[in-house]
Amino acid sequence: MNIKYKELIFFLIVFGVINSYAQQIKLSFELSKDKKAIFIKLPMENQKDSLLFFFDTGAGTTLLDKKIAEKYNLKANYQTEVTGAGGKKLYDIMTNQKIFFDRNQFIDSTNIVLDDLSRLNTSYEKKFDGIIGAAILTNYLTKIDFETQTMNLYKPDDLIDYDSYEKIPFELFSGIPKVRITFELKNNEKFSGDVLFDSGARLTLLVNTPYKEKNDLLNKIGKKVSYSSRNLSNNTNYSKGLIKSIQLGNTTIKNKNLGISLSSDKQGVSSLDNLLGILGSEIINRFNFILDYKNKNLYLKPNDLFNKDFEPLAKALSFEYTEDRSNIIISNVMENSDAHTKGLEEGLKIVSINNIVSKDIYTYDQLLQRKNSVILKYVDHDNQIRSVKIKLKN
Repeated sequence: MNIKYKELIFFLIVFGVINSYAQQIKLSFELSKDKKAIFIKLPMENQKDSLLFFFDTGAGTTLLDKKIAEKYNLKANYQTEVTGAGGKKLYDIMTNQKIFFDRNQFIDSTNIVLDDLSRLNTSYEKKFDGIIGAAILTNYLTKIDFETQTMNLYKPDDLIDYDSYEKIPFELFSGIPKVRITFELKNNEKFSGDVLFDSGARLTLLVNTPYKEKNDLLNKIGKKVSYSSRNLSNNTNYSKGLIKSIQLGNTTIKNKNLGISLSSDKQGVSSLDNLLGILGSEIINRFNFILDYKNKNLYLKPNDLFNKDFEPLAKALSFEYTEDRSNIIISNVMENSDAHTKGLEEGLKIVSINNIVSKDIYTYDQLLQRKNSVILKYVDHDNQIRSVKIKLKN
């Protein structure tokens, strides 16, 4: 989920101990329109209400939005202070909770962190109530199938069909699978290292700051663009450039738009020097996968998304929803782009693109990818509607 609450994992993974197992559980999930995010709906204990969770293999602890907790009168009974990339923060925790799949099947004795998820929610088309990952993965043999959009949960010792899947051993890094990958630059130079298998990060590969600096990647990668992204408590800045390939196990991913992001973080997970970085959903979601935490094995099989084209490297504008989801605003403007030159900036409300009015970020993203130039209408700081024609670069 971009670079978000990962620092929280180092302090709260000890709260993720779960005791209950069940027979096979089949859960349907929804994919975001850009195919980068998985959402699952889980019932509450009363079996009448349900909550929408963002499923994230990089979530070492379960989170619930504070406003949702207040709505259902759920109260924390523990607090802890965490120092991370955004500084010190006091977290409220509900201990010894149950996470239900249905009336009879649930995860017992888990702990849920209460936090404000509004910053993250503005980037997604679905307003989700919480984030879940390790609470499921540490207790179940978990199979994710993108063709059928189902999550199948088995007992850790169950025998299941691994036919046509490639087996890749992993280690756990603060509750997150850590695997080895190799990437190749356009100049044919190759680099290898350990990455976190993080389906919540909406990117291909993020290279940690120490690894980037040690291998002089900013200079070797050639042309690049600068971006910032929103996480749980602040923004993170990074550069993005094109590469030749990424190899995961025996599978090599190649594409003309295949890019990697180079971190500039000095704190948090992406500043650690014992990791190459983070492998995100733009790669992970191209595979059906099985995660076996008991035996520490990852199983991969390319799915229907495997040959899907990657988004162009140069993205002049990025968008997000306002907190009440009534409007779409600009969240990022690429430096030195025509949009930047013509005064577009973060926070401006979009009225239309090419006279198409939408409440869907995905619609606007697609318009920016298909045209050489677009006419964008927006509301300026004086609350006046302005129109500007911007050129789009490949």
